[in-house]
Amino acid sequence: MENTQESSNAVIRVLSGSTFGLAKTYWTFYLIGAAAFFAIGSMLVSEHNWSAYVPALAISLVYSFILLIGVQRFYKGSDPGKTLGRVGMLFLLLNLSNTLATLSFF
Repeated sequence: MENTQESSNAVIRVLSGSTFGLAKTYWTFYLIGAAAFFAIGSMLVSEHNWSAYVPALAISLVYSFILLIGVQRFYKGSDPGKTLGRVGMLFLLLNLSNTLATLSFF
């Protein structure tokens, strides 16, 4: 039972940013998700498989919102709204760029 509790604590430490820092943790998670969407999305667009591309795009956006919720939950600075707004705007612009990049395979 202790092993499960230790692994749970390790996951919480990583998600809270105490192991690597909050910015490094969530930007790494974002880049992994963006790279996965780019790889999958570009293949779906090149095959003209729009019925699978649209849900993949929706999953990408939901993933970004989940990351923003994590940032909001674990950020301990003086102005969380300002930080969340800036990170959210960057995620939005990067998601838009990534979507346009996948659509270039049309």
